[in-house]
Amino acid sequence: MSLFGVAFASSSIGIAVGSGGTILLTTDSGTSWKSQKSGTQEALYDVAFASKKIGWAVGASGTILKSIDGGGNWKPQKSGTAANLFDIAFLDQQHGWIVGSEGTFLSTADGGASWQDLPTGSRALLYAVQFIDPKTGWAVGSLGTIVATKDGGRTWITQESKTPSTLFDLFFTDPQNGWIVGNGGVLLQAFDGGAKWEDRSLSRPVDLTGVYFSDIKTGWIVGDRGTVLQTTDAGFSWAPFAKGPNSTLYGVTFLGAKIGFAVGDNGTILKISVP
Repeated sequence: MSLFGVAFASSSIGIAVGSGGTILLTTDSGTSWKSQKSGTQEALYDVAFASKKIGWAVGASGTILKSIDGGGNWKPQKSGTAANLFDIAFLDQQHGWIVGSEGTFLSTADGGASWQDLPTGSRALLYAVQFIDPKTGWAVGSLGTIVATKDGGRTWITQESKTPSTLFDLFFTDPQNGWIVGNGGVLLQAFDGGAKWEDRSLSRPVDLTGVYFSDIKTGWIVGDRGTVLQTTDAGFSWAPFAKGPNSTLYGVTFLGAKIGFAVGDNGTILKISVP
């Protein structure tokens, strides 16, 4: 079993999702995890919560699941697509976005009761999406693809990455400052909302699959072979924080500044504790 995504609804309640329709729930801040019924055998790639009770999971073949009880029960929503859905982001209980294969971008303004399929102008696999307000967002994916929107996804502008590498994840701490990670140690930084991306790639050619900032200075990257990197200077330097199990880690999230979780292959759930 591989786990691809992890999110917390509160300091105690968290969900990890993965292959074969796997959904794991913790109600004790990650001390123990229990399998939940998902109603699907499709791989689930990401999970997001808009409140302590309301969350969504997305996956292969257009799968969207919604929970209204903090992850205990999940019901399917109609996506209107058969594309593989890789990432989901919600700003509040109404506004959410999903990206997937073949440049797929879905948007909802009614809590997922209906999803609108909007063209991105790209046929790339889009692996990650982030919105920092209802209008301003980015998505990244295969072949160095970066697209940005300032109107909630109705129109997209291509941003230049200067790399053919697959880009797996992104994180903006504010409208100007953002990070993107990808395969072969690719690491990109923007100070201007992505009008220009600076190459900060690592000398070690390890695939970087997840990035998360717990505050504007403190960030985390996870990746291949148990890689866990930390920055405390807004990403100008990165150092190994700890060596995880020798499994690829795909998803990472933090509860405040001190406690984080990364998930990956072989059912790995890694708790990251900052002294």
